[in-house]
Amino acid sequence: MSPDLLARLMPFLVLAAALCLFTLISIVLRLALIERSWPAIGRFVTARGVKAHVIEQGSGPEVLMVHGAASNGRELISALGHRLTDMRLIAPDRPGLGYSGRPKNAATLGEQAAFLADILRQTASGPVVAVGHSWGSGVILRLALDHPELVKALVLLAPASHPWQKSASWLNRIAGWPILGDLLVWTLPPLIGPKLAPKGIARGFAPGPVNPPDYGDKIGTPLFFRPKAYKANAEDMVIGSEEMGKQAVRYSSLTLPVTIVSGQGDVIVYNAIHAAGLKRDIPHAISFRVPEAGHMPHWVDPDLVEGIIRAHATDTVYEGSSAQFRADT
Repeated sequence: MSPDLLARLMPFLVLAAALCLFTLISIVLRLALIERSWPAIGRFVTARGVKAHVIEQGSGPEVLMVHGAASNGRELISALGHRLTDMRLIAPDRPGLGYSGRPKNAATLGEQAAFLADILRQTASGPVVAVGHSWGSGVILRLALDHPELVKALVLLAPASHPWQKSASWLNRIAGWPILGDLLVWTLPPLIGPKLAPKGIARGFAPGPVNPPDYGDKIGTPLFFRPKAYKANAEDMVIGSEEMGKQAVRYSSLTLPVTIVSGQGDVIVYNAIHAAGLKRDIPHAISFRVPEAGHMPHWVDPDLVEGIIRAHATDTVYEGSSAQFRADT
């Protein structure tokens, strides 16, 4: 490059460097603000060789609460914690999400179940009622398959449990690439994620309104836009269908009590694949369908979910009320 050309380009190079520096500082400050606004509120234990963040509440019958994709341990506690004050709630952040570390091979459901098993051996006194939302349902199903001594019953909310046809998004695939993936997770989620979050939350609650209106603030949705959390979630999504398929062939071996709660209007996880597949593969499972709910039945009909959890905790069967729709398909 000639000296004259370099001299002409220098102002643009300096400007580009300044913009990059400004963007980097902006991202770092945003990430710091996120963690200051939604700090770790639980304790840390070691699971699979890494630190696991576990939110705990109360005493009494023990209930494990496992959140879904792009979320954290605050989600189920926020929805149901104030109703279950006479129970001991154990709500970990899944590997790489919230404030939990991520062990090797953590995208596999077997490793995530082993992560939960390590946590339960340190936090629970005996078999727990395991409650899972969406992706968390797939994880607790694996927990019951691989570590049956730790689980007494399953409550599956808008469950993801079976393989599906749609492939992972290009963003999730690129997030796992070297260099380019790191560049992606350090830029797009922190800068653009907060602007897109309301639309994603609304899709989860559809066809009804977002209720509570401050759902994102209440559960700490911005924690997902940190690079490590976004990357961890992307890794889960890329091999998710394959992983669900590997374990779905084992569901018929489950003999513990299982209750499925799905939303009639769910456009995130399709009932025809997952809820219906579970009822087919686990014939003794009890299934409820919430007519006015989408992917968030525990927020739309918390009375139903509370009743189911309490029934399992006392080794009884929750039959529901006349206002609750029992779904056998």
